Amino acid sequence: MKHSKRNNFYIILTVIAFCVGALQSVDARYTADFLTLGVGARALAMGGAGTALSDNAYAPYWNPAGLGQLTRYEVSFMHSTLNGEDAYDFVSYIHPLKKRGAIGVSWLRVGVDDIPITSLPVISRPVGPENRPEVVGSFNNTDNAFLFAHGWGLPALRGIHLRFGGTLKLLYMSGYRSTNAIGGGADVGIIAMTNPEKSHRFMLGVQASDAFTTKLYWNTPPPSADLTSHTETILPHLKIGIATIHSLSIFRSTLILALDTYIQNRGQSEVEVPQGSPVELHAGVEWTLFDLLALRVGMAERSGSLENIRQLTAGVGLNLRFVTGAGAGLDYAFANHPALGNSHRISLRIRF
Repeated sequence: MKHSKRNNFYIILTVIAFCVGALQSVDARYTADFLTLGVGARALAMGGAGTALSDNAYAPYWNPAGLGQLTRYEVSFMHSTLNGEDAYDFVSYIHPLKKRGAIGVSWLRVGVDDIPITSLPVISRPVGPENRPEVVGSFNNTDNAFLFAHGWGLPALRGIHLRFGGTLKLLYMSGYRSTNAIGGGADVGIIAMTNPEKSHRFMLGVQASDAFTTKLYWNTPPPSADLTSHTETILPHLKIGIATIHSLSIFRSTLILALDTYIQNRGQSEVEVPQGSPVELHAGVEWTLFDLLALRVGMAERSGSLENIRQLTAGVGLNLRFVTGAGAGLDYAFANHPALGNSHRISLRIRF
């Protein structure tokens, strides 16, 4: 028994050391910003504080270690728009494994469809009444991420329940005239929690996103014969989240307080430009009444190109639970962005 505990301790130290080391050793730059938008109206209404509260079908995105505590089949859907143009969708399926946690398959898509392509009837002539631009076709500009995740749990160690998980990511981006890029990467995560049967619980979540760095390879031709096609690199970054869950007698309610810290690695740049802080803070509160109605509010301090931007969030959720263990949840999130305006996101969770 002592040997098993020692092995578990070494596993935790190894994973955390790898996460910190990855942040310090990689020299690259950011790309594929659509991966940072977040999924699921519940976590988004709480300011994006989802690293420790990864307990549903959105776990492949927020922290795959959360799959280690899921024992039922789940599906989830989310739809939104960005700036009134981009379609922003997420779908996920969770499949439990006997005594081996659960696996999840997810698809995240952000894109603008049917963008018109125009051309002049006579290209050699200037635009005029008899030579007006005409629509000659259309194309889609899309960013896609396919997630394949697995999470599992270990026996409790002195009252602490440990969950581990990993997510493999396949990225595909397409644009004008068959321009596209393909790449891949991985996330690894840990969740530690106190006894889930107690009325007051504490949870700690850690995720190393793009832990081994994620590469994108474009099919665009190189600028010269001695160069290769364009590639982009997504740097590793660390997410650390804590959450406390309190069961209250008043209104048979549950109060959740969550706080996430995102530590970014920006690498080195040839050009010195002003930047916001590399540390983002995401905080949220959820109060669920009678295990039915959830009220949420949050704040996200996101890193901008020049300075950090504070974003206020709020939302509500309706949870239905049955004695068989099945259930469903409908969630809504509102976010205010000082530059992009307001956004509304709706998501649906079904457990069976």
